[in-house]
Amino acid sequence: MKKIRLTALTLALCTAFSACSRFVPSSYTRVSAHSQTKSEQMDTNVVNVGDYAGLRRAIRDFVRGGVEHGVIRVQQYTGTLEDDLAAAAYSVAREDPAGAYAVDYMTHECTLIVSYYEIHVDITFRKTLTPLSQIPYVSVLSDLERRLHEAMDGYDAVLTIYAGYDQEPDYAALAQDYYEQNLGRLMALPQITVESYPQGGKPRIVELTMRYPESSRTLESMAQQVSDTVSAASVYVRFRESAWEKLQLLYSYLTERFTYTEEQTQTPIYSLLCEGYATSWSMAQCWALLCQEAGLECQVVKGLRGSADYWWNEVCLDGTWYHMDLMQDVMDQSGLRLRYDEDMTGYYWDVEAYPACPAPEEEPTAGGENQPQAPDTPAEPSEPDAPQEPSSETPAEPGEETPETSTEPVLQNFR
Repeated sequence: MKKIRLTALTLALCTAFSACSRFVPSSYTRVSAHSQTKSEQMDTNVVNVGDYAGLRRAIRDFVRGGVEHGVIRVQQYTGTLEDDLAAAAYSVAREDPAGAYAVDYMTHECTLIVSYYEIHVDITFRKTLTPLSQIPYVSVLSDLERRLHEAMDGYDAVLTIYAGYDQEPDYAALAQDYYEQNLGRLMALPQITVESYPQGGKPRIVELTMRYPESSRTLESMAQQVSDTVSAASVYVRFRESAWEKLQLLYSYLTERFTYTEEQTQTPIYSLLCEGYATSWSMAQCWALLCQEAGLECQVVKGLRGSADYWWNEVCLDGTWYHMDLMQDVMDQSGLRLRYDEDMTGYYWDVEAYPACPAPEEEPTAGGENQPQAPDTPAEPSEPDAPQEPSSETPAEPGEETPETSTEPVLQNFR
């Protein structure tokens, strides 16, 4: 009987203890992954070397691999190990591109273990703008230009490359050229700071830091507004057939938008077309953009006005080139004016670089000067059945010349 009671008690206790597991919160149950010991972790970064070249290569590989703690084992070393170790560590940290770019400081300790030396290398990396593993190798300038253009298209803040080319290009000039070729898309020219690691080294890591006046999102919004404005101008003149009529409407399109203020900004195209701030450079560039969109032939001329840098345009009307100083015309509110070369007193430019704008060889006007005349425009057709008014003038006698009078408007004071 006692045996039966003891068995029953045992079964009850087992049932109770097994049921208790249901009351243990699941959050207390933890499964830990296997963790390597320090010696096991170091074994994955242990290399064997026998000379200075191998020693330097091992330290360089630690740097390029982002290894903070590495071990080098040395057997039958050729040379003076202590001196070579210090020289190799300095060479990698200060003269190798990866070390010069990424290493803050490096320490090493050499220990004799029976028949070999064991060197422990500890590396502290600095916080870089670009991880070493993401730096592309660039061997030719064309590849550099492509990557710079892509960075500018996205308004990127930094471009880092592993430069394998020998010559040192003018990075700011490359950026300036690409910016001026894409004024309708790029709203600001970045201010570029260039750092090379190591300084003067070949090869080297080059880091270009690009600063913009606004965020990338703001600049992209500006670019869209400029695109819309230029497109609207082309729609504004689309029903005009002659180049001169299109120029007239484009001039009206600009002057009716703002009363312009002469002011330099860091977003010159946007500032002129969307805010009314202008310089001779932005005015000439915007005029060229509008003319191009309207299908008109126009160039930007760089020169001097007096002793100051100045920009204006040359436009082609019916095969004849004319100067246009839109900045002067807009600020003076003098109306659109075409000029010949001889009218450009006080302006200086490379005459070989731009089309000539000579005055036509014809009889001088009553004022004694040849003024640019408006290109011929088709006359308005008369009503076919409309009666003709009799002429009040006395017809010329046979053989008598009738004085000619010009009906073409002078462009100099056109509004």
